[in-house]
Amino acid sequence: MQENMKLAVNHMVSDAIARARMALVNPTMGLDAKRSSAWCEYGFKQDLTFEDLYKLFRRGGIAFGGVTKLVGNCWKTSPQVIEGDKADKYKKETTWEASFKKYVNKRIWKALKEADQKRLVGRYAGLILHINDSGKWHEPVTKSKLLKKATPAWANAIKPTDWVTDINSPNYGQPSMWQYTETLPNGGTRNINIHPDRIFILGDYSVDAIGFLEPAYNAFVSLEKVEGGSGESFLKNAARQLNINYDKESRLDEIARMYGVDVSGLQEIYNEVAREINIGNDSVLVTQGANVSPLVSAVSDPTPTYNVNLQTASAAMDIPSKILVGMQTGERASTEDQKYFNARCQSRRESELSFEIEDFIDHLINIKVLDPIGEKTVVWDDLNEQSAIEKLDSAEKMSRINQTALATSEPVFSVEEIRTAAGYENDSEEPLGETDQDTQDQDGDKTRNESRPNISRKTSARRNERVCETHSKNIKRLHSTS
Repeated sequence: MQENMKLAVNHMVSDAIARARMALVNPTMGLDAKRSSAWCEYGFKQDLTFEDLYKLFRRGGIAFGGVTKLVGNCWKTSPQVIEGDKADKYKKETTWEASFKKYVNKRIWKALKEADQKRLVGRYAGLILHINDSGKWHEPVTKSKLLKKATPAWANAIKPTDWVTDINSPNYGQPSMWQYTETLPNGGTRNINIHPDRIFILGDYSVDAIGFLEPAYNAFVSLEKVEGGSGESFLKNAARQLNINYDKESRLDEIARMYGVDVSGLQEIYNEVAREINIGNDSVLVTQGANVSPLVSAVSDPTPTYNVNLQTASAAMDIPSKILVGMQTGERASTEDQKYFNARCQSRRESELSFEIEDFIDHLINIKVLDPIGEKTVVWDDLNEQSAIEKLDSAEKMSRINQTALATSEPVFSVEEIRTAAGYENDSEEPLGETDQDTQDQDGDKTRNESRPNISRKTSARRNERVCETHSKNIKRLHSTS
């Protein structure tokens, strides 16, 4: 017992000395100008390595959820790469687009998604390209080739070793060789030199790059303290530790003689009884002049402290806290948070992922996997697009507006517009908004043509009325069945 106490005291002294040394070595640990070693006292690290961020992602539930939810929503659907600008989306598929779909298939998109997730954990990630050109890993791609597959790699497994030092080179300052640390099936590792032609990097590998999880790291450390402390408090109360309070007239030597031990062995007897009680076995504790009671203390509510750190982590990752932890406190609140999160992911698609994909395509063009192209565009679907029920609700509102407007004037919406709002294709061959502007027949009779708009207006009104009634019936039938 005394030896254990000595070890505990020595550990406390060593820990205090270590903290003091760390404060001297890192005099600027923290943002507090009066307390330069504040971070050291809080338990926050000054410098973060990939191992720190990876450990946080692997064992921190909220950090893992933040990364996976952001990546999952951004890559909810794969993008479409078209030749030309965004206006050419609905044109017939070109030869280059067909070739692109052949080489960049679903497996390549899946590899890009995994590399994006690894990039958010670290500061960057690698995508190793398996090129079928019979060349070695450290050699550039020179012959006709085929992209077989792509393998995502963590930041700690792929590192630059050599750099382009020629100031006249267009690749000045870029890595001229990468080193990939491959994990073998037997648990060992081996280093492989990879030429830049055979690898694509997502993210920023510069020394001053900021990772996705770095701004929220301190908040996650505090969250771990709250979670661990609360769990430990509940564990201590559940252990049913016994408190034995002797009267001042009690003689411990007589009690020890009753158990057949000396005074030093009496504590072990009580510890054994406590262990028997905790595992559920029947046990008897004989005392003389003592009161036995369990040690129970009130556990403080961790919710306020936990919520403060959760909101800090949520703000650092720009993900609503309700989305981060899955809380659904109210339909309107959760809907608005989901819309914001969808808009945030849509913005990341357009402003970040699209450029990464375009750079990836340019890389494939440079190594002659794809043919050169003048202009290309990455097109994503809309994450905030209305559902089928929402589209039908919009069509129903448009139909009601038309029914109200028919009594006094022309319908506000055309049949084609209502069908488009409902999510259906139009059968009409003419595009929306286009009408016949010719007011004369071939024989030059203007009288009949002047009356034609009135006739078509009445016909269109009757047609809109029928469509409105049909849409209303269909929507009511759909709501009744759902």
